[in-house]
Amino acid sequence: MSSTPLYHRLPTLYPTQKEASRALDIAVDLLKGDDIKKDKEGFCLIEDLCKEIIKIDESFGYMNRNHVIELFFRDPDRKILISGVDRIKYKVVRYVQPPDTLYFGTIDNFVGKMKAHGIRSNTKGYVKLYENPQQACKFAEKFAREGEMTVALEIDSKRAFSDGLKFSTFKEGEYIVVQIFSRYIR
Repeated sequence: MSSTPLYHRLPTLYPTQKEASRALDIAVDLLKGDDIKKDKEGFCLIEDLCKEIIKIDESFGYMNRNHVIELFFRDPDRKILISGVDRIKYKVVRYVQPPDTLYFGTIDNFVGKMKAHGIRSNTKGYVKLYENPQQACKFAEKFAREGEMTVALEIDSKRAFSDGLKFSTFKEGEYIVVQIFSRYIR
């Protein structure tokens, strides 16, 4: 069995896997540093990141938005954050001990599947949990269609944390975790 991490074996838009890894390293250095223009939230434009990478290494002259989006999926630490269609940043992860109970907002017809299989994001790479059920339901409303009811699932975050799940927070009252196993859903 190969010891190469899975993210190094993914299909790539880059000429080689090595080039993709090098682009990721350059992008992370740029996003962590001050050499690229950022807004007050620390985001820069994806287009600006492409230009800066090409300035550093002209062999990336082919790079476009799609190449940068691929870096998001290649990032093994999930520290690259994309907002909307054109903004990107490097997020400093700060692990914390969560409150004993947190809540996940969802649509009522997904509850059975989540209780059976757990909660995992297929798009962002993390799950958002909230300190109270009202915040969780407000989050779920973004995804509910007309007539669908939102619910807040109670999560035993104390047990999840003691079992080794890492929680981080970027906004007050909001926690991020890679996934929630079904055994932590009350």
